[in-house]
Amino acid sequence: MREFFRSTACRLVFVLCASAPFAPLPAAAFTPTGNELADAFMAVLETDDGMVDSYGSVSEGGETVIIKDLLLKRKDDDTKSATIATTTLRDGMVQSNGRLKLGSLSMSDLSATSDDGGLAIGSFIATNLVLPTPEELNSNDGDTVVGPSYETLEVLDATISDGDGNKFDIGRLFTAIDEMDGDLPTAFRFAVDDLKIEGSNLDGEAKKTLSDLGYENLTLSAEGQSRWDPEKETLEVKNLKISGAEAGSFALNLSLGGVSRDVITKLGATEGNPESAMGLVQGISVKNVSIRLDNSSLVERALDMQAREAGMDRATLVQQLSAGLPMMVSILQNPAFQEKVVTAATTFLNDPVSLEVTVAPANPVPFAQIMGQAMMAPQTLPEVLAVDVIANSPN
Repeated sequence: MREFFRSTACRLVFVLCASAPFAPLPAAAFTPTGNELADAFMAVLETDDGMVDSYGSVSEGGETVIIKDLLLKRKDDDTKSATIATTTLRDGMVQSNGRLKLGSLSMSDLSATSDDGGLAIGSFIATNLVLPTPEELNSNDGDTVVGPSYETLEVLDATISDGDGNKFDIGRLFTAIDEMDGDLPTAFRFAVDDLKIEGSNLDGEAKKTLSDLGYENLTLSAEGQSRWDPEKETLEVKNLKISGAEAGSFALNLSLGGVSRDVITKLGATEGNPESAMGLVQGISVKNVSIRLDNSSLVERALDMQAREAGMDRATLVQQLSAGLPMMVSILQNPAFQEKVVTAATTFLNDPVSLEVTVAPANPVPFAQIMGQAMMAPQTLPEVLAVDVIANSPN
């Protein structure tokens, strides 16, 4: 979970603006401004591979510091740079531990460019923000939380492009950390609104796929929230949902046990070491899971596309798929569960309203047991986890 918080909004400018996650340096390479808050903020932007190349001006009025025309550059690649037209630091102070605390951080007209894509942001604002020291951001000892803490963070009017000619617009990205346990976030929520995928902004293959599904453009949204209780050692993910008009929605709910402070802290130190991470999750247990698809024409569009490619109509394709389901699921070697899957899938193919998979064991099941069963007796997992598959059930 720590990596999730760090990898989304928590890396702030260096992810949102600089187009690459750099590890910050303790020492500043830029020319000091003479303003304590401005210098502390730009020191956080200094990295092993990148630097604050220049700034236009720094002004101060009351509790507000304004930095104009920040330019960030890669030290080894002139094609990668980022600019921030206006950066405003409000109600700030450098704490005794060296961290920069801000009542709010706002930035406008951000732009990052490189040879493999770009990012433009109209505005960015974070409230009740605490930025770790450069040394803390560079630490991988597992004992220090690497990443800022904040109350709310909002990005408006963002455009993301890649090196293949694809471009996506995002109207709004919002995240909030509602509760903390020391330096560790315990309650988090997010929302993404108006993620626009337009055929005219896609490369040839992606544009063809969108067109074959019957879309000229597609607007998506996403939302979700999570809560970690370090005393009860539980982690809940609630209503993690992606939805699209004239497409449908996909939602995940998840509850885990055994998620202790020690596990969360040590997981943060396993970046790039999946074997260590796998060892840490052995004691985490699955309490319940639900995955639900609510269809609003996407399934029909996909079936129509496959039917055209196969030279038949949708009804014939559905008939063939339904007939082949028993053979396809026979690999499960669990006749009762196979029948459940075939019944639900057949119902959904003929009338694609919703499809839901639930995991609800009577008692939490440790990951270690799940992995052991998967290797030794995979056919027993549906009973161990109490898996159910249901088509067209009320939401």
